[in-house]
Amino acid sequence: MNENSWTEILESLAGLENDQLQGLLDSCKLSYDGNFTINAEESIYSGLCQYYPLIETLIQDKTGKHFRLNLEQSVPMGTDSASVRVEIAASNVTDAILKPDSIAAVPSYLLRFVPYVGSSAVLIATALRQAFYRTSREHGADQLYPRQDDTVTINVQSLLKTLGNVISRAKFFRIFQQGDMDWFVQRAEPKHRVSEGRIQREPNTYHYRGLVLTPGDAQDLYNWLLAQGLSLDPLGVLSKAIAIPRDQILAFPYRLPSEKESSLFTEPASVHQVVSLALAPKLMDPTLAGLCDRLASHLIRPESFLAIPWYWFQQVLPELGDDLGVLYLMCKNCCYVDWARGKDRNTFWVPGGLPTLQGWIRSETLPKRIPHATQSKRGRPKSTKISPDSAYTRQWRQANRDLASQYLCRQDTRSSETGTDWQLRVSEVQLTAADESLKQALYAFLFAPPDPVSSELLSTYASGAQWQRAMLSNAEANPDQLCHFETLVEAGICQNETLAPEDICHFDTLVDGLNYYFETLIEAGICQFDTIIKILNKLKYAPFFKQETIPTKITAQADGSDFEGVDEPANDLEKDWDYGKLLRGINPELKKRIQKLGLEKKFLAWLITGSLNPEIHSPLSFAIAVTLENQQSLAGPAARLAYLQAGELSRLLKKTMRRMEQNYLGPLMNIGAGSEDLESLLQPVADSQERLKLLRRLADALG
Repeated sequence: MNENSWTEILESLAGLENDQLQGLLDSCKLSYDGNFTINAEESIYSGLCQYYPLIETLIQDKTGKHFRLNLEQSVPMGTDSASVRVEIAASNVTDAILKPDSIAAVPSYLLRFVPYVGSSAVLIATALRQAFYRTSREHGADQLYPRQDDTVTINVQSLLKTLGNVISRAKFFRIFQQGDMDWFVQRAEPKHRVSEGRIQREPNTYHYRGLVLTPGDAQDLYNWLLAQGLSLDPLGVLSKAIAIPRDQILAFPYRLPSEKESSLFTEPASVHQVVSLALAPKLMDPTLAGLCDRLASHLIRPESFLAIPWYWFQQVLPELGDDLGVLYLMCKNCCYVDWARGKDRNTFWVPGGLPTLQGWIRSETLPKRIPHATQSKRGRPKSTKISPDSAYTRQWRQANRDLASQYLCRQDTRSSETGTDWQLRVSEVQLTAADESLKQALYAFLFAPPDPVSSELLSTYASGAQWQRAMLSNAEANPDQLCHFETLVEAGICQNETLAPEDICHFDTLVDGLNYYFETLIEAGICQFDTIIKILNKLKYAPFFKQETIPTKITAQADGSDFEGVDEPANDLEKDWDYGKLLRGINPELKKRIQKLGLEKKFLAWLITGSLNPEIHSPLSFAIAVTLENQQSLAGPAARLAYLQAGELSRLLKKTMRRMEQNYLGPLMNIGAGSEDLESLLQPVADSQERLKLLRRLADALG
């Protein structure tokens, strides 16, 4: 059978006298590779989809073969691949830290097991489900949640790391040993293998149990089926169960285990098991089994997940603890986002209040830590004179309340048939206190960068991919304090060809600014430089950075006389200083004082002196202080350099740095005006690399 077999099929389709179908087929490519295939463009593909059953039936009747309809992929102009590369970025610092695009899916029904097995077992089951999903997602859309008997190899330490190590390794295996995880997975028979002549036992294998009901939900379903007379009309009762709201069968928001009422179910049970028990003495048939599948999906909702950022598991959960963290998830599952009307709900009523919450999380003390929005004035006021032990206990309780209040808060109470109901307010995922400090520091750095870092320099960094890669390598190798580019080259992390010489100058300037600004956070252990650099790299497309760059590319002739291949115009060399721009980065009040007293030249001279002095950490602060405090005029080389035109001093610095970068060891006096004064200021510094660093710092300070 070959492509000619299409002739008989097309003749049969032509007998239908459907002009639309014939027009669609004439615009397609027909082929045969064991199955009959039609390749269609997007505009033709949608039209052929409605005729797919007809064509499939005709081909099977005539040839016994299958039929496949393929959509031809269009490739964007200028590309040679059907794939695209997407770079994850952030629009603000909170997004860069929180990473809302990286989420974990917590099965909503899984939280109903907490009153039975506790929070730790449910957290482990959640991590196992996520591991199932990560492993099986490559198999297609039918693997959105694990199916029964799927097996996945999981590294225990990696699994615990996904939970922020809130559960220790010993506790993990103790939970398995106690049997709490038997409600979710079952252990398979141990297997062995022969390695180097010795018998070794393979890791334990656990099988996922599939979609099962909690014992309480299984009992509720069983009671409802009996009340509806399942044995009298099985089809009608199951069809009704699928159609009615779930709250008419199960208890919401969560079913608590009851010791007063007798229950047939002490372990999780599938819907099939419950229906079979309620149907007795009748037996299950294929039709009822199919309805049980639909009923299980209706009650358990396997596609319903609570999307939680991984940041919450990694940073917030260790602070909250497993019990309070899972209680937060249970409460968040009771809220919703209403996209239909734009009315979101972040509060809900807990029937019974405190006793109910204690039953949810299986703890008497934990729900008492949830603070009230309005502090009660009843009872005795707190004593101011207490013992050290009591002070420690009070501080510990207050810290727990403050931590809980960031996510759960009691808004109101009311009396009802179940007792005193609580209204809880559930907050969104927030940054931890340490990351909040980091966020504020980053914003302060971006909007008011320290001397000598400027907004133009940050914009250049944001648009330079090589800068970002070099800085990230720097941070990963030196997480506590960034080093200069020369040290990276010596360590073999980067090469001199990575950045142009002028880029290296600005790179080192940015390194000094980052070290100076974030040293307090680093010493306090709040963060490390690799975290800071990753956040800055994610913000490179954010509106904080101007999409313009400062001119850093300078090309010199072999004799070092010209830059950019031509001499600078004479009018550029005669440009005077723009003191408004030079004083732009200082305090407005100090700027007014300097301008009012006419101390601009004096300020410039002291700025040159401070920039070329290696013992002065912040030349700008030094220049401001000395200019305003010392009323004597500055004489000497720095003053003469300050009286040069801006273009002349710029040319002098460029040529001097160019010669030093090219390892020119001759004197600088032949360069031009001001060379002797510049040489005298650099004379105390013997190291050529240190001289070059000071010149770059002066160039950055002068803009």
